[in-house]
Amino acid sequence: MNSHARQSRASHPPTRVLRACQTVPMTRPPGDSWPSHESPAPPGADAWGRPTLGPGPEADRLALMRAAARLNTWLSVLLVVLVLGALASALAIFLGGRAGLNLLGTLSSDVRVPAYTDELLGLAALLTLAWAALYVGVVNWARELLRRLAAWATTAPDAPAPDAVRAEQLRRTLSGWLTFGQWGTAATVVFSVALVPVSLALTRRLTEQFGADSSDFSGFGPGFEALQTASSLVSALPGVVIVWLILGAIKRFMNLAVQRARGLATAPVTPAATVVGNWFVLCMVLVGLGLLNLLLVGAWMVILGAVGWSQLDSLDASVPGLSGLLTWIIPLVVGSLVFAALIYGLYFVLLVLSRSYALSLGRLLDQGQGPAPLGPPATARPTGSAGDTPNVYRGYQ
Repeated sequence: MNSHARQSRASHPPTRVLRACQTVPMTRPPGDSWPSHESPAPPGADAWGRPTLGPGPEADRLALMRAAARLNTWLSVLLVVLVLGALASALAIFLGGRAGLNLLGTLSSDVRVPAYTDELLGLAALLTLAWAALYVGVVNWARELLRRLAAWATTAPDAPAPDAVRAEQLRRTLSGWLTFGQWGTAATVVFSVALVPVSLALTRRLTEQFGADSSDFSGFGPGFEALQTASSLVSALPGVVIVWLILGAIKRFMNLAVQRARGLATAPVTPAATVVGNWFVLCMVLVGLGLLNLLLVGAWMVILGAVGWSQLDSLDASVPGLSGLLTWIIPLVVGSLVFAALIYGLYFVLLVLSRSYALSLGRLLDQGQGPAPLGPPATARPTGSAGDTPNVYRGYQ
């Protein structure tokens, strides 16, 4: 009976062995190539053993080329829109400010326009142009860096980029501006929160000068000011954290990509690109909500403007010069809303393209890259002889 059981087990191996044998890859003796119809499919994993996220290097290269070309086009459109918007804003500040102050002088003889008003308005217009020029410069530098990285990654990513010195210069410049954006956002919030008690005190004094009773502000004491200050800080803090994290993720991705372009060994670029892509998705949601809000506010303002435009004559009869001011204000407000909606729309398109660019660049740079192997690769033994049975449990020991 024992001999019969041993013979049965020999002719019928256990199910576990059969299942494990199915996982052993087929091999051939040296010199025996795979037929074309039996060639194994290329492995769907990168050098770190993680599954690849795209169809292949060629598809990632084409996706990166398309994203880079479209980014260059839409960033150029953004630059043109920013220049035109800066010029229009400077003119609106200077001319609109003068018109508003002149109207105040005609409404009340007690209001005296200072003699240096034109100089102050001109300074404000120049500061607007200067800030817009800085923003345009940063966008142009970012466009140049994206173009150079894409041109290198789609041609010869295995060798250092021929313009790596210029890429490093752009990286340092943009890294400084990203850091400035992080700290500048935090400083702006701190300054705005600090202005809350100052603005409340100034409002109280101005209202008292117009004849209001000081007892009307009995409920707006130090406790109310502290509550408003704390509320402003709490409401602004999440925005500061989000901006800080987004700019930090962009800076890390940029640093890794440029270091790889310089031929330096870096960590994988794909994880950093994935983090940036996820943040861009959040930004797309926020920009989409902001655009929807602008459209609703714009529709409401158009209705109010149409009603006010139809009553300009009656308003001018009651308040001389008011119709002239509204003639400036209504188109200015509508134009500002249209410009803001256009900027939001451009930002949304740029976020979509930037996400595709980052993910495609990360996958393309990580193809064939990775740490050096710790030892010689394991090779399966040929199974040509009948007595050579592979140890299928070697991987489980």
